[in-house]
Amino acid sequence: MLEVSAGSIARIAASEGAFRERCVDDADGWLLRPLVDQCCSAGLMLGPSQCYAFTTLPIFGGEYTVDNVWMCSCRDWIAFTAMMYSKTKDLPNGSTVKIVVTD
Repeated sequence: MLEVSAGSIARIAASEGAFRERCVDDADGWLLRPLVDQCCSAGLMLGPSQCYAFTTLPIFGGEYTVDNVWMCSCRDWIAFTAMMYSKTKDLPNGSTVKIVVTD
């Protein structure tokens, strides 16, 4: 499972079939269905090629709540989180990170 917002990757099933089977109930919460439902109830309805994104990434302590969610282009979100992962992947847990936003 590639969790781009948390900067992690883990093997969560022995095969694609096992993964698909476990996604039916999503007992492990991988798909964040309750959060998606809350976003929809709050009026955050995704358009084509959009995804939910986090204002503060979970890797930096951001919570999986509607208050921390906004809508973003899938392409931009994957590019941003990939860049953040590449910059932080070798840092030890608890490291201080400074983010500078530029035009």
